[in-house]
Formats: sequence, C-alpha cells, structure tokens
Amino acid sequence: MPKVKTSPPLTVHMIGNAHIDPVWLWPMVEGRAEVLSTYRTAIMLLDEFDSYVFTSGGAVTYQWVEEDDPQLFAQIQHAVSEGRWTLVNGWWLQPDCNIPGGESFARHALYGQRYLQKAFGKRAVVGYNVDSFGHAGTLPQLLKLGGLDYYVFFRPGPHEMTLPGGPFWWQSPGGCRVLACRPPLHYPSSAETNMLLRIQEAARLAPEGQSVIMCFFCVGNHGGGPSQRYVAQVAEIERLDSTLHPIFSSPEAYFIEMQANSTDWPVVASELQHHARGCYAALSRVKRENREAEHVMMAAERFSAMSTCRTGQKGDQEQLAQAWQQVLFNQFHDIMAGTSIRSAYEDVWRMYSEARATGSIIAARAKKALSCELTIADKENPFIIWNSLPWERREAVQFTVMMGGWHYDWRKFPDQPAITDDQGVVLPSQLLHVEFDHNSYIAHIEALVDVPALGARSVYAQIPQTDLPMQAPAAPECTIIENEFWRLEFDPVNGALTSLFDIEKKVEILHGQAGVPIVIDDPSDTWSHDIVSFRNECGRFTAQEPPVLLHNGPTRKTIRAHMGWGSSAITLEYTLRPQQKAVELSLDIDWQEQLKMLKLAFPLALKSPVISASAPYGSVTRCPNGEEEPCQAWVDLSGTGDIGELGLCIVTDSKYVYDALDNELRISLLRSPVYAFHDPRKLLPGVEYHYIDQGRQIVRCLLLPHTGAWHQAHPDRQSYELLEPLHAQPAQPQAGTGGTLSLLQVAPDNVVLSAVKVSEDEGYLLARGYETRGEATRVVISSSWLQKCWSADISANEVWSLVLPLDGSPANKVSFLEEPLSLCED
Repeated sequence: MPKVKTSPPLTVHMIGNAHIDPVWLWPMVEGRAEVLSTYRTAIMLLDEFDSYVFTSGGAVTYQWVEEDDPQLFAQIQHAVSEGRWTLVNGWWLQPDCNIPGGESFARHALYGQRYLQKAFGKRAVVGYNVDSFGHAGTLPQLLKLGGLDYYVFFRPGPHEMTLPGGPFWWQSPGGCRVLACRPPLHYPSSAETNMLLRIQEAARLAPEGQSVIMCFFCVGNHGGGPSQRYVAQVAEIERLDSTLHPIFSSPEAYFIEMQANSTDWPVVASELQHHARGCYAALSRVKRENREAEHVMMAAERFSAMSTCRTGQKGDQEQLAQAWQQVLFNQFHDIMAGTSIRSAYEDVWRMYSEARATGSIIAARAKKALSCELTIADKENPFIIWNSLPWERREAVQFTVMMGGWHYDWRKFPDQPAITDDQGVVLPSQLLHVEFDHNSYIAHIEALVDVPALGARSVYAQIPQTDLPMQAPAAPECTIIENEFWRLEFDPVNGALTSLFDIEKKVEILHGQAGVPIVIDDPSDTWSHDIVSFRNECGRFTAQEPPVLLHNGPTRKTIRAHMGWGSSAITLEYTLRPQQKAVELSLDIDWQEQLKMLKLAFPLALKSPVISASAPYGSVTRCPNGEEEPCQAWVDLSGTGDIGELGLCIVTDSKYVYDALDNELRISLLRSPVYAFHDPRKLLPGVEYHYIDQGRQIVRCLLLPHTGAWHQAHPDRQSYELLEPLHAQPAQPQAGTGGTLSLLQVAPDNVVLSAVKVSEDEGYLLARGYETRGEATRVVISSSWLQKCWSADISANEVWSLVLPLDGSPANKVSFLEEPLSLCED
C-alpha cells in the first residue's frame, strides 16, 4: 500500500451528491420532475452555505432542466463556473455497465461530454456510476477514450467483492488504466442519519496509512440530494471531533489529491462484479430490443455515412444522434436490468420503436441513393441483396415473392424457385413455405448469396408454377442431419441433441445430452439479491413427438423438435447449411411458469475447461465455477479433448448471461419473477402479482463448435452477422455500373469494424472498431468505390477510432469525442 500523509486530522472529502433514478419505481415523467426538484434544492443550499459543493451527473438530466426551467439552468451554469457544482459521469446517464454494446458506451461519452461542453464550457473527468450493478472488465479503456481519467462506484459492495480500501488502478485488457475508488459506506444516507457518526464510521474504514478519504451523503434514489440538516451538520463536525477535517468537496478533487500524493496504487486488472446477478436474465424483451436497436442504428449509420461521402449532401447526424440518445436512455441500469415497474416500460417500448423507425428511414434513404449505381436487368422479380457489414459474406437470405395479385389466376401456386445472380450463376435456393395473404399465394424463399463488403448484389427470382396441392406434405421423422463439417444426432424420444460430431477430425464435441431446456426453481426477487448461482433444477423439457425433418434442400437441412414442461412449450429448430460451420438454433418459447428460470445446457467432452466471454468491445476470461455471469453476445467453453484443444462457442441474438460448471455450458434464457419485487418483501396469498417474461418469445442462436482456439470461430463477427442478416429489397430495372457494389472493407479478420459515421461536425469520415484476438496488428480499411485505402497499427485488444480523410492523407486516431487521441497511460 502506498504511504501518504499519516498525521491527523483525517481529511474527509464530503461528497454532497444526487443519484437520481429517472425511471425505477416510477415512470419517466415523475423522474423528470424529481430532477427539477432536486436541482432547485441544490441551488438553494449553495446560496445558503458558502463552502458547500454539489455533485451530480448524467447529461440528460441537465438537458431536461434546460428544456423545462431555463432560469434554474442558468443558475446551474453559474454554479459550475464557480466550481461549486461539479460535473461527473460524462455519459448520457448511469447505464447498466455490462449489457450495452461497446458502441453504446462510445455514444454515451460522445453525446454526454459534448452536451456538457456546450452547456457548461467544460466536461467531466470522473466516471460516475454509483448505482450500476457491475462493471465490465473492458470499461477502463472505454472510459479513457471518453475523456474520463477517474472512476467512482459502489457496487459490488464489500460483501460481494474484496477491493482496496482507497484508490486503485483499474486496468482493462491491453493495459489502459483509470484511477478508481469504491468509497466506504454507500452513496445515500437515510433522512435520520447523524452526520458525525457517519463521518466517524467512514474514517474508521480509511485504509491504514492514508489520511484522506471520500464520504458520500445524500437522501435516497428518488432524487432529493443532501438536506439542509445534513449540510449544517457537516459544517459543525470539525468543532465536535478534532481528529476529523471534513471538507465539502467533489470526487474530482479527491482523485487529484490522491494522485498528487502517490501514483503507486494497487492494480486491479479484472471486472468489478457482482451485484444482482439475476437481473441479466430478467425481462427478455428489453434485452432483445436493446440489442436490435444498437444494430439498427449502426447499420443505418454506415449506409448513411457512405451515401453522404459520395453525394456531398448534408448527413443525418442530428436525427441519428436523437435516435441514439433514445437507445442510450433505455440503457439506464434499472431499465436495462428489467427491475423497473411494469408501467414504466411503456415509455421504453415507445422510444425503441421511434429509434428503430428513424434508423430504418435513414437506411432506406441511403440505400436508395446508393442503389442508383447498380445495374438491374429487366428480368422477372429483381432484388437487391444488401450487406450492412464491412466484410464479404456468403449467407442465406430470405425474401418473398407474391404470385400475381387479385386479378391473376388463382390457380398459380409456387414451386421450387430458380435464383440467379448478376452474372447469371444459379444460386442454391429453396422454397421454405407458402402463405396466403393479399388475396394471393406468397412464396417464402431462401438463397445462398455472396455479397460484397458493406455493399449489395442484384439477384433474380424465377418462381415456377405447379398444381394446387391436394394435401400438405408430411415432415418425416428424422434423427440425423449433416453437412461437410458436422453430423448432428438427436434422441428420438426426448428430442435432445445427443451428438455433435466433427466429420473432418472425427471427434465428438458433446459429453451427454445437449440442447435440453432446463427449468430452475427461482423464488428470488427481481434482482436475485445475494444469489450466486441458479442450480436448483426442478424439471427438463421433453419431446411431445419424435423430431422431424422440416427442410432438406440446397440451402438448409433443418430438424424440428416440439418439447414441453408444465404449462409451457418450446419448438427447437436446428439447421445446417452447406459450406458453413455454424449450427443455427432457434427456440420458439411459450412460457407460462412463474418464479422459475429457463436454461439451455450443453455438456462438452473436454477437460481443463476455461470460459471466454464477450464484453463491451472485447472479451474476458473466467473459471467455469457454476456462478451466474454476465456477457455480451457470445460465450465460449474450451478445454482439451482427444485431439487437443476444442470447445463450443454460443452466440445469441438477445441473451446476456450464462453459467458454466466444469465441462457444461448453460445459457440463461429467461426468468419469471414479479416485476420490481425487492427483498425483504414476501409474496402474500390473495394478491394479484404480475410476472415477467410470460408468453411467447423467440431466441436465435449460433452454435460454433471448434477444434482449436475459440477465436478461430470468429464469434465477434458472427454475432454481428446474426443481428444484421443480409436484407433483400425488391428492385426495378435500371442502368448502372455493375451488378455488385462494395463501399468499404476491413482486414484482417481479427478486427471488427463496428461503426462508420460522419463526424459530429460533418467534417470527415470516421470508422471505429476493436481487435478481437489479443494480438497487435495493422488494420486496413479500403474502398474501391471511393478509390481510397487507409491503414493504422493497433495494439492487442485496442479499441480504435480512425479519421478517414478523403483527400488521400493518412488515417489518424481519435478519441470517442472525435478529437486527437491521447494514448492510454500505463
């Protein structure tokens, strides 16, 4: 422990703060009103007590004040200029710090810090998420890139994770550090708190050898901040106890003093977990909507940016920023955790709908402008297949063709399609099913298409006609499907996956029945306070009938199994495609259970298992100890088998939590506690309760079994592909420069280029991504369309943002704030 001043009195930095939950046990309109009330009280106390200093963060709260009470806003501006109102957080608000994607954290910083700079002429330097439930191990680099040098938090608490008592260097993979602190006690104090006793308790918890400590005080989660009685008591403390020297202060002042005293603080190179593990599986809809919205926004922005570059017209930055800010607001920790009251989510669903609509409109407008360069032949049923990602993809794309209309022959019934590309090459394709709508038969078809990076290809669909069927074809019972890479076998009785066999290496991946939905007894509250793992199994889904072969054609082989337990049902579909190593798995769940949890288990044939799990713009390594753990879009369990290293990586479209015990990996699919039900409340007879996650939901997964290291399966890129499938757009014949279009491409394959955007000041093109393998490399971004190529050296695990000049000059690294980059300090 570093040695600093040890002579009394002990300096106590008193942090008068207001943690405000804009949504929790109340709707947003009430939270917005509470912001005004809290900030008015803060100004009153600043006027009454000359030495008082107030701390608050979350750019959106200041935006609300600016809109609702300009006079109060002017008073806050004056207090900030005097140094008595301290800006912290630097983000749009206090989000969940595990669930949002890496690009969301970049936007929290971009929009949060830019707003503070515009409104107050300065930014925050202290990251401030005092109420967030856990903090991903990749955050230090993201904080630094957002202009934040320090970090203050309270969860996990001392009973949940042992940490240094004073400052410590929090370090992310790759070496970026911020000076962090978990102060003693907690950020709020009850209305009856005696401040002398509170400060004395904080002083007792000061680490040996340190004569400076930080102590927060305020009232509650529903705004309020410090009371007049609190502030008056603090002003009298030094007279009552000469061993204490309390000063009204700020987190920034504390960190600056501690860093001036010493830089040799302990290093914590890990995540800061865990608190309320159950919240990462609660309220599946908000998790799904978040993941979908993030990718809708990123995809729209890529197309918009490229269209803007070519046309020179004004970009969509203002609309995109507003939509992003709606997504960011919904990442507030009590919203994203699924722990708010049921009615509060009405605003959440509305904001997601509006953000997605904005993204869709912008993407459609950009695609229309870009598609003018494509040649579309005068052939039957032309389509443009769009790839929103900056690497080439060969994937299945689904689209529909209407067999005429109301004035056509009703006897036209679709047969197997013939799909050709712009070169006349016949593509693997098949008819999936036929629907009757709009007074016509509609053919749902699928084709395997090669589409250039961040680009498009024209294809043409011919749908032969056949006689009307006299009866629906029956799907045959089936227990085995295979392609060039894998053979899958299923139990004919219970529908479980019994074998996942590597045909080339002749090795079995599984160790027992897999893909089994497991029901866990879960009487815990919405947060699952003090629960470490969920292992009290009370049942397993079993098949209602033998598995059947749903599809067996050129684009897919699919086995379907119907399973049930209690009052609930699940339909599972496993799909193999030609020349693709990923196994697709979809689950159509009708969940009717309460106080239960649903997991999907995969026991693997391996020893010495290790977990690698995705985190915001990176990944972390963990031990498979059976505990519930948060993750991003994928998690991998690897170890040694008969032929060396092997494992299974699971990518999901909407899930954020798993557990692994020894050689078994389990994805947590859903939980059904009561909405916003907090210990120590107990369920009472005769009361109507509202349970989470009731009814139907669909989950899509990619199973990526691998022999060799997990990164060979490219789960980061696969997760983007799952959320941003190829999209088919009906087209009209037109003249162009060719049947394909490629706008931007990134290499090598251990980098993901996630964001392509026009800068906020619309002066240049910016690209952002991250390195996925822990290896230094040279990223190359090229565009034959723009006749440009840029490159930059990046370090292992680096999150990079590059300015891409269109005048031929080299790429330059910038921060999340789109300013010249100050390198992370060791």
